Amino acid sequence: MLTPGGVDQDPIFELVEKIQRGIDPDQNFRKLFERFRKGVHNLFLRKGFSTEDSRELTQEVFLRVFKSIGTFRGESRFERWLWEVAEHIYLNEIRKRHTEKREGLEQSIDAPVENDGGSTPATEIPAPGPNPQQDAIQREQIQKLREALQELPDKMRRCCVLRYEKDYKYQEIADLMNISIETVKAHLHQARSRLTARLGGAAKPDERGNGL
Repeated sequence: MLTPGGVDQDPIFELVEKIQRGIDPDQNFRKLFERFRKGVHNLFLRKGFSTEDSRELTQEVFLRVFKSIGTFRGESRFERWLWEVAEHIYLNEIRKRHTEKREGLEQSIDAPVENDGGSTPATEIPAPGPNPQQDAIQREQIQKLREALQELPDKMRRCCVLRYEKDYKYQEIADLMNISIETVKAHLHQARSRLTARLGGAAKPDERGNGL
């Protein structure tokens, strides 16, 4: 339940506290749902999901929120906690889809090939072996980059992780961190400048997320 140190006089916190105390939980949760449903739904739409998939993922987010709302302590804004739940659902869905796509590809490659002599196993395509020297250099650069990231201010570092590692868009980062898009861009610009100065440009992140 909410701690005494939570944000006072916030109507959202008041709704959450009522739900946690068992005061008209269904009705009050419905109010939370109506308050944030559109924003969560639009988040998934911006991620490229269809309207139907976005609707289902939105329902999944609020189901997760309803089940775990008792763990919310009011140490941050409810909106931030909600976006973190949505982020978790999004990443799970992406991982699931990548797994399904990979399994489908493996099944296609392994499928028998029809020819004049009947069915034969598909030709195996050998994966190129890694270059040990390049692999070692890349690991060293990534390690240096992660160490440099830890020296950045908290909000600046979080902007970098969301943008370059998790591929969030500026508006999504702004919504998640409750800051303006201009602030997001400023954090990222300053971070790139600091990382370039610190690393000499050898392992700074780019817009494809390389290095993180």
